[in-house]
Amino acid sequence: MKNKGIAFILSLMVFVSISCTKYEDGPVITFRSKVVRLEGTWKYESKIYVEQNLVVTENLPQTLYTYSKDGTYSESTGNNGTWRFSGSVDLMIKDSNQVDVSWEIIKLANKQLWLRKDKVEYHYIPG
Repeated sequence: MKNKGIAFILSLMVFVSISCTKYEDGPVITFRSKVVRLEGTWKYESKIYVEQNLVVTENLPQTLYTYSKDGTYSESTGNNGTWRFSGSVDLMIKDSNQVDVSWEIIKLANKQLWLRKDKVEYHYIPG
């Protein structure tokens, strides 16, 4: 009976931790804040056209995106602006022309950043 109780508690803990994941693809558990995970320079790993089930990994733009703790961002193309989190899963970027662009964060890990916009996923790795 004692073993069943322990198994039930462990199962409940796993279920709660999985169901409480903020981002669609994780991570399930992290000890780093989302600001710390986003901070740094990112480059394209792949681009996924969800409705066509098409994954592109070659001939991607060579643009590097740098996010700083102070809320500024820059691109290797010379564009820059500010960023902020909006709600629990949105990343808002305001470019130098003061245009706001909203991205849905689907994964924000130490070495993976996955964003979605208009049914296209953009996967980034540290650059």
